[in-house]
Amino acid sequence: MANDNVETFRRWVECLQERDVDAGIALAHPQVVMEPLRAATEGTFVGHAGLREFVDDTEATFDLFEPHYTDVRDLGHCVLAIGSIKVRGRGGGVETDIPTAAIAEYRDGLLWRFRDYGDAALALEAAGLSE
Repeated sequence: MANDNVETFRRWVECLQERDVDAGIALAHPQVVMEPLRAATEGTFVGHAGLREFVDDTEATFDLFEPHYTDVRDLGHCVLAIGSIKVRGRGGGVETDIPTAAIAEYRDGLLWRFRDYGDAALALEAAGLSE
């Protein structure tokens, strides 16, 4: 089951990249909690409606939003993912890569909680790992 979580995570990221919200929701628990970095100012996104709101908000804010995770680790009940998100603000024209490091937790084979720590060291610490 744990390895299935890695595959589910990879498919979910592909849905984000392709902005296929319906396919992404199919991979998420009805009570999913999404905590992107901007949750510190905007709050968390909860449930399938929250995922739709996250995608809508992302599309309104960014011309380009492409998460890429180069280090994806199976930790049993969760997945640790480290990489970057390529973004370009709507109307800004400046493209940049933002570091990302997240933990995705699963329940019943579905994404249940996603938290972006933004920093690999913080995500590793939250996962109880040093490297």
